[in-house]
Amino acid sequence: MSLVVFGFIVVSACIHVGWNLLLKGTAQRQLSSWLAVAVSGLVPLAWQWAHIGRDMWFIAALSALFQATYYLLLAYGYDHYDLGVLYPIARGTAPLFAALWAGIWLGDQLNLAGICAILCIAGGTIWVGIRNHDKHGKRVMPWLPVFVALAISGYTIIDAFGVRQSGNPAAYYAVCMTCTAVAMAPLTLWQQRPRLSDIVRALPRASIIGALSFASYLIVLWSYASTPVSYVAATREISIIIAGLVGWLWLKEPFGAARTVGAIVMSLGVIILVVFG
Repeated sequence: MSLVVFGFIVVSACIHVGWNLLLKGTAQRQLSSWLAVAVSGLVPLAWQWAHIGRDMWFIAALSALFQATYYLLLAYGYDHYDLGVLYPIARGTAPLFAALWAGIWLGDQLNLAGICAILCIAGGTIWVGIRNHDKHGKRVMPWLPVFVALAISGYTIIDAFGVRQSGNPAAYYAVCMTCTAVAMAPLTLWQQRPRLSDIVRALPRASIIGALSFASYLIVLWSYASTPVSYVAATREISIIIAGLVGWLWLKEPFGAARTVGAIVMSLGVIILVVFG
């Protein structure tokens, strides 16, 4: 992996943590998630319309099913999990699934160093999550984060294929998020039953989340064009270290020895990936 791609992915990871932090701090997370997706799709759709082909809509619609599942599960999960539990398990497990799907569907080939790096990164992140406790001191079952990870790996592979086919990350993202907003709309409106005042109140923060999400994922889509999907997906998990520090410093969530060990293992994986991958 080139240092340029690595640097951009680190920037993307920082932005990703930022919008997750903003989402966790909202009162109506599911409504805010939907509004953020709609903003991040419809706004760029207007200036990318001339570059959008018919085939792009089909691929993006398939991705939208996974994207919608991801956003809805994420919003639900933040009501039941600490940021330092849900985020590491979900993001850490996703590269393992993504590496498998990429080998099967995209033909991405990994060398031994790349495989070791992905295992280190995934193992470190999962360790961080499962060794944490919920607010009542009980172990948190990781079933929901694993389902979030499956959704992440699903749209990761589809989006990598879509970007490689279209050659235009911005146009593809706009179509994908627009389709995702449409897919999320029925369940969100049925469950939340928002009033106009609720939407108006949530829209400013949701717009910021949407803009950050757009910037973060556009970098990832750009990276897919030149780098194996599993490498990009794994390197993005450096955000786990950032999220752990944010949760510790700002949200007063415990850090502890488990996160320290996990961060060291993850950092080792990232170094291997950058140097030898």
